[in-house]
Amino acid sequence: MKILPKHSVCPHCKTVYRYSDLKKIMWKKSEECYHCKKNFRVSRKSFLILALELIAIYAIMNVIAIGVVESVNFISLFIMNIIPALAAVMLLPLYIEIIKEKKKHK
Repeated sequence: MKILPKHSVCPHCKTVYRYSDLKKIMWKKSEECYHCKKNFRVSRKSFLILALELIAIYAIMNVIAIGVVESVNFISLFIMNIIPALAAVMLLPLYIEIIKEKKKHK
């Protein structure tokens, strides 16, 4: 049995979305599946998890850098903080969830 990640499949037909497709639909509120043509929503609640992970990484790195290393300057701290930020930008599409769109009552 193949287990597909929850965030990268259509909730209706289980079509798998690639990383590049996730990047395209990341900031849209709703999207139509290219396979079954049904609508789904993009939930970004998991972005909070990514932000909290990033804050924890920053805190640990900065405490280690300031507490352990004796000669820390602005440039070294900047480089140490920019690397996790760039990694988070690359991981951002993997933190979205594709969920069924609720039907609107008329």
